[in-house]
Amino acid sequence: MNRKSLALAILILLSGFKLWSQNQATITGQAYAEVISALSAYENTQMHFGKFSPEVGGGQIVMTPEGVRTVQGSIVLGGGTAQPGRFIINGQADATYSIQLPAGSAELKHSTSNRTMTISNWVSDPPAGTGSGTLNGGNQTVSIGATLNVGSMEDNPVGIYTGTYSLTFAYN
Repeated sequence: MNRKSLALAILILLSGFKLWSQNQATITGQAYAEVISALSAYENTQMHFGKFSPEVGGGQIVMTPEGVRTVQGSIVLGGGTAQPGRFIINGQADATYSIQLPAGSAELKHSTSNRTMTISNWVSDPPAGTGSGTLNGGNQTVSIGATLNVGSMEDNPVGIYTGTYSLTFAYN
């Protein structure tokens, strides 16, 4: 190849790059975001294991999210109200959320002494975890059940026992 041919080939090649670089387009895209209402929750009904007597050996009272009580051990159930904890979750309509139950146990303390009982084995309806529920119409009721661990009558004398527990509700 002679110098003129080489120069002509380079010129054609460079002019092709120049044409290509001029054949580009710039466009503006659009972005979108939507702020939704904050997720909120409130306790509608307190968890109540009802009235009972632990008798000699104590045991457990299991409360389901549906409000069914069963006992293990020497516990004798009494009358009165027994119910699961119920919470109302409010937020963006049709959004999904998750439920995180307490990681450990909660303590109930006797009103006039240092005696305690513990609550463990937390369960919920809808079940805990990611994607637990959908806020149909922007709200949903969540029911919480658990197991109350009761000592003997000596360990847990007559009286009222109270305590708290924490749940976490979050958008998915």
